[in-house]
Amino acid sequence: MNIFFYWSGQEFDFSHFLAVASAARHAPGADVVVVVDERPVDNVHFERVQRLPGVTVEPLSLGSLVSPELRRLYPRLRFVAHRSDLVRLALLEKYGGLYLDTDTLTVRDLSGTPEVLLLEDGKIVYLGCFALPAGHPVLATMLTALEAMPEADLDVHQSIIYTWTHIVRDHSPKVTFGDLGAYIPVHWKSWERVFTERLPVDGIRILHHYGHFSHRYTRTMDEAWIHRNDCLFSDLARPLLSDLHALGW
Repeated sequence: MNIFFYWSGQEFDFSHFLAVASAARHAPGADVVVVVDERPVDNVHFERVQRLPGVTVEPLSLGSLVSPELRRLYPRLRFVAHRSDLVRLALLEKYGGLYLDTDTLTVRDLSGTPEVLLLEDGKIVYLGCFALPAGHPVLATMLTALEAMPEADLDVHQSIIYTWTHIVRDHSPKVTFGDLGAYIPVHWKSWERVFTERLPVDGIRILHHYGHFSHRYTRTMDEAWIHRNDCLFSDLARPLLSDLHALGW
């Protein structure tokens, strides 16, 4: 199984390291690839990621991934999230596998992840955690739609996720959605409770803490913070840290 992450920017923090390390820990034998547009410089957390067994860090090579139209679109995308969306769709279209955002924490075994994993919460189809085989037609359709994206949509933060949602839901034959509660039972809108309350941990496979907002906590987070603060994130991260130390990661 391929597991992909995408990164751009210098502020690669401890929670981002935990995202990659937790996926590698819970998917033994998988190829975990962090595709980097902008490589963090003199960043201890990123340097630690590069030393993780089973993890490779690769520079983004758009020329080998997308059409000339999408190569021209990429630098025009105003939001990092949009550039990330384009890259993750292209990666799975070419290689297949599982994509995870760097604001996730993997808690349970990923080896049983189905070849097609699409999750919806009633309003959107997730792009922060999804799996598709290489060449799946819904990916090709979405990339074609991005080539024709109106200029006005470049200013709308939700434009790509809504386009993706419509394409997946209108796809023929119909796509079967996975059980959101079996993968991401804590809704992203509960992101603050994740860092301030102790919530039930049973059944959580992947925690998505919505880094756009949770950065207020994660930007200064370290192991001491996790041991000092009693909350859902810490309850899930402590056993992971014990595992990583035992493995020498």
